[in-house]
Amino acid sequence: MEVTEAKVLVSACEHRRTVRTFDGAPLASDARELLETLVSHGENPYGIPVGLRLIDAEKYGAASRVIRGTSWYVVGSLPQCAHAEEAFGYSVERVALHATAHGLGTAWLAGTIDRPAFERVAGVDENRIMPAVIAVGTPAKRQSALERVMRSRLHADERAPWNTLFFREDLAHPITSPGECDPALAAALACVRQAPSARNLQPWRLVCSDGRIDLFERRTLPLRPIGDVQLVDMGIAMLHLEAGLAQQGKRGMWSFDGPAAGVGGSDASTSYVATISY
Repeated sequence: MEVTEAKVLVSACEHRRTVRTFDGAPLASDARELLETLVSHGENPYGIPVGLRLIDAEKYGAASRVIRGTSWYVVGSLPQCAHAEEAFGYSVERVALHATAHGLGTAWLAGTIDRPAFERVAGVDENRIMPAVIAVGTPAKRQSALERVMRSRLHADERAPWNTLFFREDLAHPITSPGECDPALAAALACVRQAPSARNLQPWRLVCSDGRIDLFERRTLPLRPIGDVQLVDMGIAMLHLEAGLAQQGKRGMWSFDGPAAGVGGSDASTSYVATISY
């Protein structure tokens, strides 16, 4: 990732929040052009082709019961294969953060959508999956009553403490504060901490050692055989981490062949996902 793009994404990380209440105005032409350009590229560390589209869902009879004031969504599908969900999360979060940088609001949606309608638009079949969609538009000045209730129930503005998410050398040694890290690493981890996740469960666990970070998933939701949302969350975290490192001048390289020796714990609910070396 180039430093210029990383700076845009990291700034967006700091300002983004999930938006479910939009102002009802159609997307401006420049916003549509930006989004259509972004969805034409589905790059991700796994090299899995992600087919994305910007759609006016009203034309297809598709909607989400928790979204007010927009009918615009980014939808897409990709081959049903190993790491599909992580690839999808990485690719779509890149679109979401660029949208944020452009002054737009977004919301990740998986369980609160008319899934059959969206899957038809996305081209889902026996070989392709659609893990989620994002709603996009201009945020309204005031949240709907439904959105206020949802944010309160999800503790949407809260994040888990550092010693829950980040570790040094292995999963037995938590990092308790940013001050325990090199400033560049602390800034990258802070970017991960700001990432959105299903039910705000923040399933990522990062183990930092010399020149590498191993990412683990802490499983808190039932594992879904297809379209697992916590693996989507891990892909989102990967994008935030790569951008956070690149913004600090550290170009990361992804690998998936296992953690450093002795890093993983014995907890069956925690599993290895990926490694970034820098």
